[in-house]
Amino acid sequence: MLEYVLFHEKTFLLFVDWLKSKGVSPDVEIGDDTYEIKIPEDLDDELLDAVDEKYEALMDMSQQMTDDEEKENQQGYHMAGIVVTLKNGTVSYADVDPKLLGRVMSAISPEELGVIVSAIADAVEKPQPKAYCQRVREGS
Repeated sequence: MLEYVLFHEKTFLLFVDWLKSKGVSPDVEIGDDTYEIKIPEDLDDELLDAVDEKYEALMDMSQQMTDDEEKENQQGYHMAGIVVTLKNGTVSYADVDPKLLGRVMSAISPEELGVIVSAIADAVEKPQPKAYCQRVREGS
């Protein structure tokens, strides 16, 4: 399955409607702040190219919507955060530039980002002075 992530309901609905008009039945998952759309990988190349073009156009629209929302925000706050949960249950919020996080989320799923964040938190809590290949080679 190919996965696409959008951050606004409007662009999500436009993408799903467009896919259906092309005869593609997407699987969708709606999270708190994300809309994930999955489609089969076995579509013809021409249609896959059109899907990618449509997605890129909707990502541009989504970015414009985010920029417009930021301008409307009188307080000027515009930041995204990643929740990091430590082994002892402590929760910390890592502030991340929303544009950067948007680029990351356009490439990987929220679950994949969670795996990466957990691995980093684990590495901070239990430092490893040796690279993974060294540890495997030494059998530790």
